[in-house]
Amino acid sequence: MNKTQPSFDLFQEGKPAEQKEARPAAVKTLPPDEPAVKKPAPPLKPFELKQAIMGWLVALAPSGIGAQVPTRISKYQVDVAAFWSAPEKQLLKPEKTMIVEIRDDREQCWPDCGDSDKLLRKLRERKEQKAVLEAVIRVNEPGLKESDSLFDEYESWNYTASVNQEYQRCLKQIEKIQHSLYKGSRFEQIRRGHVADLLYLAVPAGEVHADELAEGWGLLYIDSQHNVTEIKKAELQEPPESNRLHLIQGLAAAAMKNVLFAHGVRVSDNGKTAFSPPPRRRKGTK
Repeated sequence: MNKTQPSFDLFQEGKPAEQKEARPAAVKTLPPDEPAVKKPAPPLKPFELKQAIMGWLVALAPSGIGAQVPTRISKYQVDVAAFWSAPEKQLLKPEKTMIVEIRDDREQCWPDCGDSDKLLRKLRERKEQKAVLEAVIRVNEPGLKESDSLFDEYESWNYTASVNQEYQRCLKQIEKIQHSLYKGSRFEQIRRGHVADLLYLAVPAGEVHADELAEGWGLLYIDSQHNVTEIKKAELQEPPESNRLHLIQGLAAAAMKNVLFAHGVRVSDNGKTAFSPPPRRRKGTK
């Protein structure tokens, strides 16, 4: 009689092998890759903010740029100044000057007064009201239009001659708030110096709102990639030519220190002059 002989698996230590249905090996499911979170770029350092502004100015092709330029004989040195000249009768005549003040954050922009935040809110509200009222004036008082430009952005209106009493009250409120905010401040003193055609405040993007500026000042935003964006255009001040020349002379005097350093000339506090090899440029730079 035939008997089925049990089969043995040599790897089962003598135990009969059980016939099992083959099962696929379990596959371990890995969690989907999470998108990499891009870390925000660190804020620019003060010297990097100045680099960004100088780079922005260079693109505007000025005749000269300087740093720490005095606007008076010795007071109120501005962070950056520039000027543009044009030829006239075989000579160069200055036709435009610009000042840029650079601040790390909004706290550096205002005078030290406890009500500054409250005043800034009021100033912003009144300027928004002013814009609304000017739109009303353009409809109700078309005779105040001073130009016939085809493009709205170049239109000029004499709003101050309006008979709109609410608008006139709004102007007085803005003037009063600004006087409280900026009286005696560095920004106001620079403006009163009347040496620059254009005045700009430059800050990291978002630190200051355009409506928080004193009248006449423009606003520049600097991002983490050194890009500069003009948020608000500065109003043209048109100083006399003698005042422009004053700023340009201050710019030249401020640049002397850098010129001497670049040529290896050192002047000590007691006026003695020493010479050293000029700093070398890195290879590949022009």
